[in-house]
Amino acid sequence: MMIVRKLRLQRGWSQDQLSQLSGLSVRTIQRIEGGQKPGLESLKSLAAVFEINVADLERSPT
Repeated sequence: MMIVRKLRLQRGWSQDQLSQLSGLSVRTIQRIEGGQKPGLESLKSLAAVFEINVADLERSPT
């Protein structure tokens, strides 16, 4: 999901920082940014960190 990478970089965060904020592992962040479809709980965690709706993450182009 390129939207995750885009949102992360807009905030100036490293993958490690996003991992700490979201509670997801760095490897999970890497997989999601690499195109792997995240599970609902991962989407919820990322949406909360980015302060957007889960639906907005899902609708965004990969």
